[in-house]
Amino acid sequence: MLEFNLYNNFNPNLALSSSKLPSVKARGVAMNYELWQTGYKYTSSAVLSIKAEIGDVVEVLLTESYTIATAQDKIESKNLSLFYTVIDADNSNKVTLKNYFWAMIDGLDIPTSVLSGSSLSVFNLLTNKKTTALISDGAILNSNELAQTVKYNRKSDTDNADKIAKDLFRVIRMQPFVVVDDDDKVKTVLVSRTWERQAIATRIDELQNPKFESETLVQRSNYNFLNVYVKENGLYPSVPTAYTVDDSNNVINLANYTGDGSDLPTQRLVKSAFYDEQPQISEIKSQITKDTTVANIYFNQNRLLPLFVNDLVALYHQGSLYQGYIADRIFVENENGVKNERLLFIEGGQQ
Repeated sequence: MLEFNLYNNFNPNLALSSSKLPSVKARGVAMNYELWQTGYKYTSSAVLSIKAEIGDVVEVLLTESYTIATAQDKIESKNLSLFYTVIDADNSNKVTLKNYFWAMIDGLDIPTSVLSGSSLSVFNLLTNKKTTALISDGAILNSNELAQTVKYNRKSDTDNADKIAKDLFRVIRMQPFVVVDDDDKVKTVLVSRTWERQAIATRIDELQNPKFESETLVQRSNYNFLNVYVKENGLYPSVPTAYTVDDSNNVINLANYTGDGSDLPTQRLVKSAFYDEQPQISEIKSQITKDTTVANIYFNQNRLLPLFVNDLVALYHQGSLYQGYIADRIFVENENGVKNERLLFIEGGQQ
């Protein structure tokens, strides 16, 4: 069992007249829980000892502390609490919990025209306290980690904030969670144990019960060869320009190719496309390159070398190396009432 505090909804409208969060309205214990720290992929659940209403905020108190770098030369140790909003509840007091950050940006749509700025500017747009569904009082982050520009590849005028945020965090290789500081401010955490992160090398084996999943980030066609017809003087040519991809997923114009074909697909899967103007290489690539996939690896925490959310990790398993980061931790109560912990490692992060 874990203790928790229950609050009324952290409604931003109420914060307009007061700098204080709602007071704790009840305390209880959470049982049969599955609690994710960041909620990158999944919601959480628990059976509460008291009744909670939809929209209430639940603060689960974990019996451990965590360390984060809050500045270049400042490292702080804090008691770890997990913040959620209740999105479903049944008559047995079993609740479905959404991590606070993802509930905070729920319902937001973002104009895609503003996505050309830095990752920091997009993040600030997502967490603007004037538009969020829950109270947002800024963030703890290293702006250098969010200096890059993410290629969102959006064709629509707007997109869901949830999707934009997931693309953003995948590229910067971090996932957010919230804390309430000593000044009663809700802060989004986007840092790790060190200000300048370095990959931690570690190995996992069967004792940590690893589970592997493949996640498709970008789904493309099954074709690998494209005949492109571009209009000339209002007519399509009789002979197209042929494109394919090599083993490194680079687009190859066969008219300029000088290799022996050993680095090209062993079988052509042909598609034809017709354009009024010459398409960009990126558009051609989207039609014939492979799906972009990454490995999601779940494994038990190693108490001799514990890993934490937002750690960069070089992970070895059975002779293979996976580069990525710790995107989430799940805390689960077993049959004996003991808290177990598993980690979610996400491969990659590059665009």
